[in-house]
Amino acid sequence: MEKLSSDQKKLDEGVKIFDFSRRVSKAVGLWPLASNDYIFTFSYCYFTMIMIFEWMDLYYSLDDLNDVLDNLTENLSYTQIYIRGIILRIHMNSLKKIIENTIGDFSINSFKNPSEIKIFMTYIKKGRFFVKSIISFMAMTVITWYFQPLTTPAPIASDNETIMFLLPYRCHIIFEINDSKSYMLTYIAFAPYTWIHGCSHASVECFLITIVYYLRGRLVILAGRIDRLSGMEVVEWKNDLQEIIVEHIRLLKFGNNVIDIYSTSLMIYMICTTICICVIGYKILVNCMTGPDADLVQFFIYVFAVYLIMTVFCFISEQLMSECDKVSEAFWNCEWYRMPPKIVVNVMFCIQISQQPLTLKIGKFSHFGNNMLTIVTKTAMGYLSVLRNFLLIE
Repeated sequence: MEKLSSDQKKLDEGVKIFDFSRRVSKAVGLWPLASNDYIFTFSYCYFTMIMIFEWMDLYYSLDDLNDVLDNLTENLSYTQIYIRGIILRIHMNSLKKIIENTIGDFSINSFKNPSEIKIFMTYIKKGRFFVKSIISFMAMTVITWYFQPLTTPAPIASDNETIMFLLPYRCHIIFEINDSKSYMLTYIAFAPYTWIHGCSHASVECFLITIVYYLRGRLVILAGRIDRLSGMEVVEWKNDLQEIIVEHIRLLKFGNNVIDIYSTSLMIYMICTTICICVIGYKILVNCMTGPDADLVQFFIYVFAVYLIMTVFCFISEQLMSECDKVSEAFWNCEWYRMPPKIVVNVMFCIQISQQPLTLKIGKFSHFGNNMLTIVTKTAMGYLSVLRNFLLIE
């Protein structure tokens, strides 16, 4: 009894993997188990207003290629966060059921023995570390970006008398900033935007990472149960196999639901990311060819952040695919050939549905994997070669 209580305590501790996602998502009304329409409406109305001003700044910059590219560097990043946050809100009810089912599995009744709990908790701890690291990295990035203009010397306008006030984001300001007071008030007005887009971005990524690590843990346990079928008698084999088939179908359906929810979101992320890498590459190229007129460190930090998030997606997608392949291999190696024909048919069914492993999809045409970083880089460099012609013409 004490052992059961100890195991349940471990699982109760594992549920805390959702604490990080819950805190950041509640801040913008995106926590599926307790969505808040008022907070979400206020947050995204403010978000929408800032996005309108950012796109207005892009419109008024169309006569200058460098200004357009400077705007796109920020604009696309926040646009994809904005759209992906709305997509998350659209799928709120589906995510609520997914998270409820996930939390429901943190019970000793979902496991056969303590070793399965230990394996499961190993993956939950890994997921918790990933989520915590991602949130910390995003917090550091958005805070640094917000305060960066305050640490940069203010540039002088072309008349050599007027000081240009730097704001944290490239937006079209509909009023004149001509003194320190108006500047500081405007600067402070952007503070909620930092909070909103940071929490929105963290919510979208952390939900996905948490659920993927839960899935990985359950798939590893399933593969272990299949391996233990070898050496069993026919009656035991049949009873255990039936439970395994039900669990296998449940996990595949669960995983496909998550993947479908995120496929459009990840496609938008990849489109914006590819263009951003191209624009940053162009800015670096301009600085190298015409002399430095900007801080290259910022560009490299931005590229590093983009590739870091993309690498996380590729890594968890490959690992999820690997766990699915292990389940398929376990079915192949479970001595099904010595079982009656009816049981063999069931095993063949499981092998067949395992041929399409779970993986993070980019829309309906691609998925994250080890080669995705190379593909994105090659595509961005192809766009860059077109932009480079503008530089040569100038």
